[in-house]
Amino acid sequence: MDSTTIATGKRKSDDAFPHADADFDAAAPKNLFASLSDQNWNIISSFAAPPDVYSLSLSSVHFFREATDTATPDSDNKNAASAAKDKKVLATQLLRSSLMSSLGRVLEKSSSGITFDAVLKMGELPEGSALIAGSTIVAACLGKDWSNWPDSADVDVYCSAGAAPQVRSWLVEQANCMFVGVNDTYIDFVDNRLLYVVDTKIHHVEKWGSYAENWEHSREESESEYRRKTIQWGAGAVEYANWKWKHSMDFGILGVVPINDGRHDIKPRPGGNLPFDFTGSGSVDLIVAKTGIPTSSLLDSFDLEICKASFDGRKFHIPDPHLTFAGKTRMETNRRAVVSSYVKHHREPENFYPDDRMDYSRLASNTIRAVRRDVPNAPFYRLLDIAEALPDRYNPNAGFLARRGTIRDPAVLAKWGPPVQFHNWCCALIKRLRKYQKRGIDIVGAPSIVDDFKADRYHIKFHGG
Repeated sequence: MDSTTIATGKRKSDDAFPHADADFDAAAPKNLFASLSDQNWNIISSFAAPPDVYSLSLSSVHFFREATDTATPDSDNKNAASAAKDKKVLATQLLRSSLMSSLGRVLEKSSSGITFDAVLKMGELPEGSALIAGSTIVAACLGKDWSNWPDSADVDVYCSAGAAPQVRSWLVEQANCMFVGVNDTYIDFVDNRLLYVVDTKIHHVEKWGSYAENWEHSREESESEYRRKTIQWGAGAVEYANWKWKHSMDFGILGVVPINDGRHDIKPRPGGNLPFDFTGSGSVDLIVAKTGIPTSSLLDSFDLEICKASFDGRKFHIPDPHLTFAGKTRMETNRRAVVSSYVKHHREPENFYPDDRMDYSRLASNTIRAVRRDVPNAPFYRLLDIAEALPDRYNPNAGFLARRGTIRDPAVLAKWGPPVQFHNWCCALIKRLRKYQKRGIDIVGAPSIVDDFKADRYHIKFHGG
């Protein structure tokens, strides 16, 4: 069994249920687990939660042998042959059976519109093209239903820049989804141009939604007419996205220039269609990597190890199965250190509606300086240093409608915005940490945060500013 898929090992001997009677021992089967066929074990596993199947597999070396039956619930799928290699060991086969069934239940209860069959079709794309990770896979690994939790209905699909056209066509043709816009707010909190204050391997995030649901909520009586219009609108998706990137994400002062070089055009595979409705909605995020970044590398920046669990339509990849199936995880070392320090030094502002909104930036800068003394080598400070070195032309006496010298001035935003963005990023880490703890996940060595600790996001721009 592969350590990058489902890593397990021998934990107990075959004498799982010893008997004192020697005569009974001589007559008993060598292994009581052998009383059920491998096919029966697969059926049982498909109804059991993955953690239970994982624990069962560790209970006897009976499960660490080549399986005699290879039939599993997805065996009639086209990619079953490619998955057969992972089913030679019975323990892996049983765990896969449980995970597949669990993922199907999670998708059924999500509002994404993506079906289990569609996800299996994703496995027909070239290897390494795309994968699903995040809370969808974590819930599947633990056999949990988080559909009633806030923000738990989203399905996060990750892909490389080169594979994006094929992945979009998979979303359209197999998952019956449609493009509904560039999701700037995925990692942005202050201004789109400050998107990369904390370095990321992500180029952009696209929001997708169920075609059927968007048509239902549209005013079009005819589905065919709605499809015709959305396909026509989709022809302008490249121009739409390029405008967004050029006018709201390009920030040359900070060295942030995520302009599309042609390799991030929002388009389907050659000959495919791209339905687009910018008034639509959805709960599917397509996270597209920067040029040259493989899909799997997008998971490297996750703060919680358990969230790196993924499924690419062929294989499940569980980075630390012993912790994952026990409902435990670790936090990435640098992020844990920064959060621990930030919690220690952060002070909420005395006035949340100050006359000078730059007070937010000053307060965040004070906290960041203390954090950097505690954690000097964390790899999150590069753009903060660039901003610090910029000349300051902020003018607190500038008129409300003025541009130069106010937060509407790109030079002022580049100087004063990054500390606020960094603060908001820390708030997001703390929020996610608490979210998973409330779901029952044990964060091993988690930063100590008192229950009444509060850190709200700051906003230094007025709406429309």
